Amino acid sequence: MKAYDHFIYGGRELDAMRADFTALTGVEPTLGGRHPGLGTHNALASLGDTVYFELLAVDPQQTPDGNMGARLQQFTVPRLFAYMLKATGGEMEAAKTVLADHGIEADLFDASRTTPDGRVLRWRLLVPHDNAFGDFVPKLIDWQNTPHPAANNARGCRFESFEMGHPRAAELNALLKELDAPHEVLRADRAYMQLRIGSPRGRTVLTSRE
Repeated sequence: MKAYDHFIYGGRELDAMRADFTALTGVEPTLGGRHPGLGTHNALASLGDTVYFELLAVDPQQTPDGNMGARLQQFTVPRLFAYMLKATGGEMEAAKTVLADHGIEADLFDASRTTPDGRVLRWRLLVPHDNAFGDFVPKLIDWQNTPHPAANNARGCRFESFEMGHPRAAELNALLKELDAPHEVLRADRAYMQLRIGSPRGRTVLTSRE
């Protein structure tokens, strides 16, 4: 079974999102860096030794045009909107085939960012195209030779649980089972994601609902 790699909380303004997270948890996320061409920048907080929380926002130094920055610009309030699973090179190819069998195309590509202290981090991503389930279909990541971000970003929070609900839970569960995802989707009238984390200020619940 694949493990969670990180959870993505998106919005327009990174400074405001960092301040809100710090107020909720008592942990100030570490500034990450810019994603060239994607229109975004981020900050990170560890949720344990191998999983972390990413605050992803519109980068004012890039043009949000047809990229992830443009999508985040449309968010009226910050929210949990995506999650990533760990994978190796061969698993990425296999997952791409599984997605294709379910009628979902996906891009497999290399990405990078430069940290504030000048280090270049590189990884490989599998990102599904637009589909009937949207972001409820996981993205996959292979950090290759890059140290995992959970080890060197703000610590103090911990992962407790992740839950998803969807009107088409049976169909989505069939896909997730083939992808070897670590959870099942609950039947719900309205789709949602919910992440519970522990922190110095107690339990925090973050959701996909606006």
